[in-house]
Amino acid sequence: MAVDGRDPEVFRRFYDVKFGVRQEELEFPVGMGVEEARVLMSGEHADVRADGLGLVDGDTWLGVAWLDWWLVGNTDTVDVELAVAPEYRRQGVASRLLEVAIGRARADGRRIVSGTNLAGDPVTGESAGTAFARARGFEKKHAELHQVLELPVDVSGLEQPVDGYELVQWREQAPDEWLGQFVELLSGMSEDVPTGDRTDEPVQWTPELVRDAEARRVAQGRFTYTTAAVHIASGELAAYTQMGGTPESPGRLNQYDTYVRRTHRGNGLGIAVKAPNLRAIQTGPAVMHTWNAPENTPMIAVNAKLGFRAVAQRTMWERVL
Repeated sequence: MAVDGRDPEVFRRFYDVKFGVRQEELEFPVGMGVEEARVLMSGEHADVRADGLGLVDGDTWLGVAWLDWWLVGNTDTVDVELAVAPEYRRQGVASRLLEVAIGRARADGRRIVSGTNLAGDPVTGESAGTAFARARGFEKKHAELHQVLELPVDVSGLEQPVDGYELVQWREQAPDEWLGQFVELLSGMSEDVPTGDRTDEPVQWTPELVRDAEARRVAQGRFTYTTAAVHIASGELAAYTQMGGTPESPGRLNQYDTYVRRTHRGNGLGIAVKAPNLRAIQTGPAVMHTWNAPENTPMIAVNAKLGFRAVAQRTMWERVL
């Protein structure tokens, strides 16, 4: 069955399998809420097109696949997430869904099918999902630590001004006065973030892409908190961090990006923007999620100061068609 998000009841059945598997596999489940995910799948966006597949027997959903078709950056890749209800595993459900997804990828002219295993052991990264991927011709290309911070936390002791810089904050939309420089930082993040051996084409952000992404987050019901550092002498936007979530899932918050412009690194700007942003977003008990490559030691050190701890390892896999 094809799933496009336009039928709320069909999508709910699809989503219940997808997120139900995450709840079963992860100590700290992550992912979009049902309406947040439906808006992403059913809408038209500048950077990505999403749809799904469901393997259904009568009224029973056995398994699902979520597909992300990138329209900027990795335009020769489709990302596939497979989820099979526990009682129907080892019956060929995931293999059948993957077969259909690969067929669609070939028909669309995509060269690579990629997937992410979220539930890997924190040290080895291994799980049943990694064994499945390896057996079907996928190669491991990258790994990231899944770190969590259980809120509330007191970060007042970590909020220290950095000489020569001042902080600015905004919510859902970047102010027009900072949009041009914010685009530069987003592009820098896309270029500099560690990606291991993944096939990765950095996204060159534009003001139009930023406004499209912001509008999508609002349509999804997301709230976003941004704190940025400005170099006073030059007026240059030097660093930023973004965190967010949805009222639909108040106990689950996400650290999106944190980035420091290359010419301003080594000044402690990472924690200088993250600590006040973390203070601003806290409204009650919640879990903040973030992911970092093990080699990204500066950011992992900042997260450790804030109290984050590793709970799993997610691994990225690719198969060339």
